[in-house]
Amino acid sequence: MIAVVVIGGPETLIEAVQRVTTMVTNARVVTTDIASAATHVARERPFAIVVSDEVYAFDSAEFDALARDVRAALVVLPTESVPLRTLQERLTPLVLDAFREHFNEE
Repeated sequence: MIAVVVIGGPETLIEAVQRVTTMVTNARVVTTDIASAATHVARERPFAIVVSDEVYAFDSAEFDALARDVRAALVVLPTESVPLRTLQERLTPLVLDAFREHFNEE
């Protein structure tokens, strides 16, 4: 089954990804912490990896490499003080574009 992996949260980001993914694809959402991210991404081979800009700043080069290794889109969004609805609005076109791009390559 196709998947989107969310690394590190926060909860509003996870919820937004779950809502958007349900609306635009039939993918499942897998959540993971930073320490287990590489394992989950390698196993799931997602079409998109979603992280907050705070998590991305932790090791941006490693997240870039991880996404490149599995040919997934890397979606990085600011989440601090951003309402759920705003996250959903920002995520919708990004997840849809990632989905289309991933499956057009195959």
